[in-house]
Amino acid sequence: MKRIVVFGLLLCSARLLPALQMAVLPANLISGWARAGPPAEFLGRNLFNYIDGGAEIFLEFGFDRLLVQDYRKGNSEIVLELYQMESPESALGIYLMKCGVETPIEGVPARNSGDKTQFTILKGRAFIHINNPEGKESLLPVMVDLARALLKSIPQGEPVRLLDELPLEGRIPGSERLIRGPYALQSIFTFGEGDVFELQGKIFAVAADYRDQDGEPSTRLIISYPDELRAEAAFRNLLDNLDPYLKVIEKRDRAVVFEDYRQKIGTVERNASKLEIRLNLIARPSEALSFWPQILRKPAAVSGGTGLI
Repeated sequence: MKRIVVFGLLLCSARLLPALQMAVLPANLISGWARAGPPAEFLGRNLFNYIDGGAEIFLEFGFDRLLVQDYRKGNSEIVLELYQMESPESALGIYLMKCGVETPIEGVPARNSGDKTQFTILKGRAFIHINNPEGKESLLPVMVDLARALLKSIPQGEPVRLLDELPLEGRIPGSERLIRGPYALQSIFTFGEGDVFELQGKIFAVAADYRDQDGEPSTRLIISYPDELRAEAAFRNLLDNLDPYLKVIEKRDRAVVFEDYRQKIGTVERNASKLEIRLNLIARPSEALSFWPQILRKPAAVSGGTGLI
């Protein structure tokens, strides 16, 4: 009897799934635009069948499902891609990676960036692309109409507070990033092969670019682990797998200073359950490490010594 009930529930769920999809994806748009057939669906690692070579970053951040729906009127086409991510944090991570310099589209009631060829939109745990393959500027009103209709049925979700860990002073607006593994980390810096910070697709790091009082740029990353043991293990794993092109010029129990191939200085410091990382530091007095009140030498002067006075 239980088997019959379970089978019946599964059958009902399978029958309800298309209806749920139709409720999310608008059926008709302005001026006679309508869906061209049913949506295509991609679950989990099947995403490779749609964006082969670009699916890794979605899976790293936490990907659940993609719905792809074509809308047509005559020979014109607009393509909607609705990525349902694991959480609002996952969706924000992808959005920050993909949006570029944000140029919001007027009339789209959610955080967005785009132009006549593509809208990139964030709401709750949804990451959305609306594509205009022909690039016709005349299709902009249709794209906005599609965005507005779709967004009505997507819950906002809880606000994401991860970026609050990054100091505001000196932060360059628009440079913020989330990291959840090696694919996202590569876009910022190469520390070594694999998941050197042991994020394991579960822990989020936050990053942003900064300018000091002299206008010099640098990058900061902060990783908060569940406890000090995890942070310590990640720090040791980093030291064991540090890329050989990074020259270690000072190392202590809870911190390391290195120089990259451009003779820029980087630091990693463990502070309780956090790793605090600074990159692209130049030669000037530095308070980057609480363990080192000393002054970093100019990169040109670093030659066989510790690099610290």
